[in-house]
Amino acid sequence: MPDAAADRELRIVRSFAAPRDVVFRAWTERELFARWFGPTDMRITRCDLDAQVGGAWLITMAGAARSHTVSGKFLEITPPARLSFTWAWHETADPATTREHETVVTVDFTAQGERTEMVLVQRLFQDRQGRDNHAAGWTSSFTGLDRLLAGGEPKQA
Repeated sequence: MPDAAADRELRIVRSFAAPRDVVFRAWTERELFARWFGPTDMRITRCDLDAQVGGAWLITMAGAARSHTVSGKFLEITPPARLSFTWAWHETADPATTREHETVVTVDFTAQGERTEMVLVQRLFQDRQGRDNHAAGWTSSFTGLDRLLAGGEPKQA
């Protein structure tokens, strides 16, 4: 019998061509975060990031056909090794609307010479479809992070 919790957990491992402290800052500095976060077909219209334990974060992104808002609170910040935060979509793009199902995202950063291995774990989704949808979104976001870290043209905030 398959492990139901495994179906509701996402794990992504990526390697970036940048030192660990630079990759960590891309996650914790508002100006940098807004330049890479979100699917490549969406732009950030609002980015609030209070990167301290207990601090809130909120992102609103807009695409041609839809807009979304996601928010949470930082649970752990251990520079430059680990971040952990809650994650929940809002019912609509309006941040005042009710937050939906909450998951926890943990991101670990390991130095590998001048590169950084990043391991993202997000759990527990309500179902496999939610996990798979987030896998696609994160994968698209990390394309923007790759570009930002390589000095290329990331998404515009």
